[in-house]
Amino acid sequence: MSGKRIVLTSDRTMMSSYHGGVLLGFAATMPRSVMPDRIFHWLFCPPVPADPDGSARFAPCGMRKVEASLLEAGFSEEEVMVAHPDHLDRAIGPDTEVVGITHDDPLGKIALREIEEIINRGIPHNRYRFLELINHPRIRRYRPRIVVGGNGAWELKGEEVGVDHIFLGEGENEFPRICRAISSGEELPRVIQGSAVSGGDIPVNRGASIAGLVEIGRGCWRGCAFCSPTMRSLRHRPLERILQDARLNLDAGSRDVLLHSEDVFTYGSQGLRPAPDKVLKLFEEVKRLKPATIDVSHLSLATVHQNMDLLRQVSRVVGIGSDQQYMSAWIGIETGSCRILEMHMPRKALPKTTANWPEMVRDCYALFDEQRWLPVASLVLGLPGEEEEDVASTIDLVESLKGYTGLILPLFFSPMSETRLGAVRGFGRQQALPEHWELVGLCMEYNLRHLKTLHRLYRERMTASPAVHLALKVVNLAADRVLHRYLNRMKQGQPPN
Repeated sequence: MSGKRIVLTSDRTMMSSYHGGVLLGFAATMPRSVMPDRIFHWLFCPPVPADPDGSARFAPCGMRKVEASLLEAGFSEEEVMVAHPDHLDRAIGPDTEVVGITHDDPLGKIALREIEEIINRGIPHNRYRFLELINHPRIRRYRPRIVVGGNGAWELKGEEVGVDHIFLGEGENEFPRICRAISSGEELPRVIQGSAVSGGDIPVNRGASIAGLVEIGRGCWRGCAFCSPTMRSLRHRPLERILQDARLNLDAGSRDVLLHSEDVFTYGSQGLRPAPDKVLKLFEEVKRLKPATIDVSHLSLATVHQNMDLLRQVSRVVGIGSDQQYMSAWIGIETGSCRILEMHMPRKALPKTTANWPEMVRDCYALFDEQRWLPVASLVLGLPGEEEEDVASTIDLVESLKGYTGLILPLFFSPMSETRLGAVRGFGRQQALPEHWELVGLCMEYNLRHLKTLHRLYRERMTASPAVHLALKVVNLAADRVLHRYLNRMKQGQPPN
């Protein structure tokens, strides 16, 4: 086969339905030696369906935006393909000039990279599958240019893994130009920086996105020093374009709608204060499309705290307790230390002060519990300047949240390329204080405590067979036993091994 001129794809850990439960995608950070590949993909990352021509029926939303931008820039549907990773032999050939890969964590550095060191069982699935993809026989034979973009592209800077270009930032403006430059034989730098796209110009997708994800806006005004999205200006998409993407997903067979931005409750506002009427209008119009469930990707705790009734109103519009059991959102607690908050995240609590942060977190968790929202929270361990008393403050905060159902994920600080911190070293187990291990152990205990409740509620979203659900229960029990061995040591402030 001659192949498509531009092929967009990713590896099997990214091109998955996750049985309708996107949190299962975190299993891709698990060391590959823990279980056979076949069982891993059956349980956690089953492939998205493929069409007869080898194209993927569902793909990451960012990849769909790039696809739409190429078509709007004048490339034809005969030249561009979103290809299924299991069928690249139908997509890549002698005419293929560019393979664009979208990835959130190609080398396993973002999500729980310390697990690899702690368990000492080899590289994670996501790194293995990414390296396997870029060394695919069709790519090695025909030598198209490999361009890697997405949230995790920064990981490849300084790494010699066979990638031609690393694309950082938003791709809709620049990627079509890059493809034309490659076609004409122009010399291009290895690292390419994209430019911001206005909210009204973020294109409507041409194909369905994984998890029913619909982008409603980009950027964040809070300016946390370690966070890449805060480098981008805040803007939102027109409501009709959002609804077009949602309809496309539902028509393609998605059951659910996942509204995505860095803070969904800022939709239609300039940032500091929400625009409740616009937020409610958004949820009302999406609800009219009759998805099985509606969720949001991210919320700012400060935005929730200053208008708690907005969350209650959204819950009523969505129908929590009647049409669906719960809603979920990723939130960033990051730290319980007001000092660290002031040092690296001075706007995070606005319009309140950083001194109010622990109280704000607890207030929001009480509201989430009242309204049946399940928060998935991140903590950042080892931010520059963090000391024993800062970690102790975070421990106290997590202790106070034990009674509220959710997940808390402690992440060792990894400097990304697009942040305000500049050139700083990451944080690993060698730098960890006893308090850090105590905090990791506390978070592990918290997650294990709520795992059964989360699994029961999460079944509402999942399309897995009864056999998969049973197998996941067995895995949960096994993980509980294994992790308790590490848990007891860490709660005493000791490394797990």
